[in-house]
Amino acid sequence: GSFLFLPSPISFLSLFSSSHSESTFSSSSLTEFLFPVKAPKNLELFCFPYIMFRSDMALPNPLPPGPRPPNNANPLGPLPPQNEGRLLRGFLTMTLPGKTVSLRFLDSPNSVSSPSPQPPASSSSSSSSGQYDRVYRAYFSAINPTDIKKAYHALGKPDKNQSLSVDARQELDLKVGVAFSRFQTRYFQGRYGDLDSAVLSYGPCQTPTLGFCVQRHVEMETFKPEPYWLLDLGIMNAGTMCRAVWDSGRSFNRNKVDDLVAKCRNATPAASAKVLSVVSKDKKQGRPVPLNTVALLKACSKALGIGPHAALSVAERLYLSGYLSYPRTESTSYPKSYDIIGTLQDQTHDSRWGQYVQDLLKTGINSAKGGVDMGDHPPITPCRHARAGELSGDMARVYDLVARHFIASVSHDAVWRSTTVRLAIEELGEKGNFTIRGKQLVSPGFLSIVLYKQYGDEAEEGTVDDDDEEEEKNLPEFKEGELYSLFFPASKKSDKVSVTPAGGKYSTLDVKERMTTPPTYLTESELISKMEKHGIGTDASISTHIENILKRNYVELIPGRKLKPSRLGLVLAQGYHLIDNSLVLPKIRSDIENECNLIAKGIATKEDVVKKAIELFSNKFKYFVENINKMDVLFGSSFAQLQDVGKPFTRCGSTRRYLQYITGPPPRLYNKTTETVYPLPIGGEIKQWTGRNCPVCNFELCLYSVGAPPRTFPLCPYCFNNPKPEWGAIPGEDNEVASGDADDEAKERNIRRLAGKNLIRECPHSDKHPLIEEMTVSPDPESDGVLILDPHLGPKWRLVSTRDPTIVYLPKSVDKVTILDKTDEVLGCHLMSIEFKDGESPIDGKKKHISCFASDELLQGLVRVHHGDERLKASSGGRGGGRGRGGRGRGRGGGRGGRGGERGGKRR
Repeated sequence: GSFLFLPSPISFLSLFSSSHSESTFSSSSLTEFLFPVKAPKNLELFCFPYIMFRSDMALPNPLPPGPRPPNNANPLGPLPPQNEGRLLRGFLTMTLPGKTVSLRFLDSPNSVSSPSPQPPASSSSSSSSGQYDRVYRAYFSAINPTDIKKAYHALGKPDKNQSLSVDARQELDLKVGVAFSRFQTRYFQGRYGDLDSAVLSYGPCQTPTLGFCVQRHVEMETFKPEPYWLLDLGIMNAGTMCRAVWDSGRSFNRNKVDDLVAKCRNATPAASAKVLSVVSKDKKQGRPVPLNTVALLKACSKALGIGPHAALSVAERLYLSGYLSYPRTESTSYPKSYDIIGTLQDQTHDSRWGQYVQDLLKTGINSAKGGVDMGDHPPITPCRHARAGELSGDMARVYDLVARHFIASVSHDAVWRSTTVRLAIEELGEKGNFTIRGKQLVSPGFLSIVLYKQYGDEAEEGTVDDDDEEEEKNLPEFKEGELYSLFFPASKKSDKVSVTPAGGKYSTLDVKERMTTPPTYLTESELISKMEKHGIGTDASISTHIENILKRNYVELIPGRKLKPSRLGLVLAQGYHLIDNSLVLPKIRSDIENECNLIAKGIATKEDVVKKAIELFSNKFKYFVENINKMDVLFGSSFAQLQDVGKPFTRCGSTRRYLQYITGPPPRLYNKTTETVYPLPIGGEIKQWTGRNCPVCNFELCLYSVGAPPRTFPLCPYCFNNPKPEWGAIPGEDNEVASGDADDEAKERNIRRLAGKNLIRECPHSDKHPLIEEMTVSPDPESDGVLILDPHLGPKWRLVSTRDPTIVYLPKSVDKVTILDKTDEVLGCHLMSIEFKDGESPIDGKKKHISCFASDELLQGLVRVHHGDERLKASSGGRGGGRGRGGRGRGRGGGRGGRGGERGGKRR
């Protein structure tokens, strides 16, 4: 579940090679030195290997002074003097999960724990006892030689407190999420058939994320549009009609606005609009702040149309390829040690922005605007130049955005010339003030390099001031004191003729009617802002929480990158509000996050924080279970109960009533009479098999097909959900872990299957099940399964493996195959009676042949073996093997090249 970046391990080992014999660095112990970290998927994806020594191995001597031989040269240089003779343990990223990985390794039984000298004074340490005194961490944020060398020469200490804070957060999220998810999934999947989600999950971060989307939906549904009116003043000047904004805003009383217009219309002498002031001044538009993870996700969603989860995945691929710095960071300020000039110089030869960067370096760069250095990683920046066309698809688009943003962040501000014209109609008093605004670009500054307009917080949170909302337009010349006579066109009922004032300068006044508009669904960018504001998730996990509510079908993505709650998402969120609104509101999660931060600072202990939170959620869980009927009322009004959905499929073995087949997810059968649910396996296709009953429970059987080409197996709904120990290992489950209590194991199995966690890509029954034993004709020599006769029978007769994607095709001349009751005395498998078509028997002209396939070499020479969806195991036999298509007929292997090994023939 994790990526491993291995930068020439021998270069690390060369640090010690001069002082050790060949036997010390034997191949058998090489894996002891290079210990790859297997991090949980949601923790850390990128890590360097650890370099470790066995406890029974002598530590290396200090490096000898003087230059090293070229063939043993270490590209990182010698160890810092204070670390000579010490143990260099690992290179990991600077995030909290990165620190957690390192501490978990140190706590493992294989780590060295003998005492050692105190660490150097220059190393920061929050836990410096036992084996931690011998361990140093190299902090880096980009995979390039410069950053690695800097990290190598500035080693620090792992922070135990920060690691514990991550552990506490994980433990709470896991325990709380599992408890609520298991209960509500089992409860509702057993009652409703069209939920459109295999798992009804709950998460301390995931559910408040859904809550934000549902809250906006409720605001939209409860919004009542109202009409309002405003005065519209038009000024005709130099052939241009300029629209002035009414300073009084809007009025919800039509009569009052009409009275104002009538007052001007009837004024004597005629009313006019007077220019009170004309103010022009230059204003700066600030360059963007350095890019952190949240800003990157917003920008990709708004500007590129790439979702948060996909955007972070693309950024991580660019990081692993060395194009970008580490993409999970909260910092929006470049550290003092960051080489801005060097990074800019790498971009000077680019065909898209190279000339701009050269000019910027000549005139001098600008310091980055504002921002905060959070101490984890620097902001996201390009680390390596990518020529136009070197990258493609989303990788090219994200790299382009990051590179331009970085250049813009150290560019000069844009300068606009803003003009504000204020006018007044004297007859209206304080209600007669209007404003015209316009602006012109004087110096483009950073706008010359960015391709997209504002995509930051300002445009979303409504923090843009009036001046920034000015429309970019050229205004005609206005002079203070100018009068523009009001011109009122004659109404249709009037006999008067309207005459436009001479001189081309006049004004019009009219009433405009508008309607208040409801808010729209949250965009991904707006949702990210809300999550960040309320402390829901971290910069690294925000995209995952959004992806989860999409995958669970709680929300759907609609045009404009907006998130619309589904019927299921609405019912869940509203149900939480009915029972305990703190389960869906962000405050409780924010409080837990604050507690975890206290652990990281050493103020609180992990045990106290976890204990307090578990007690809190335990009480909430009990109350939730006791009041689940409140949520059930909402489900009942929104979804169909099991007895009302599905179609008759197979018969129950005890009641002989038809079971209803519900496609799900997850797929299951439902008995209306007993209200019993029988979950079915996931990963294949369920088909009817009329008229055949299970020899164990008398349930009518169905068929289960998996793979490509499909292998088909018989499936008994009852036996699948109630396996017996004597049948052997249960397919699709880890049979090594058992609680020892058969009832508990059965209940756990039922919970998993109701939650749709029964993915099975093999025979759904154990090989010792009587149904499978009746059809077994041979052991499978390539797996621990058996070969059975495909239940589809003819005309294409074949055997299928219960545990491997293997199909054995019998000769086309076979007309009928019957499995006999007689079994082989040694192997215990059934004999087959094979009948051939008239005149086509390949066995000495015999029409009928009795065979024990496992030992029948004659029949084995006539079959063709096919490996299906496991292409790496597929192979061809006979001539031309490898990539060809499977041989047809006798003695032929691969033919012309097809899809690699997918249809390769093989002889037994």
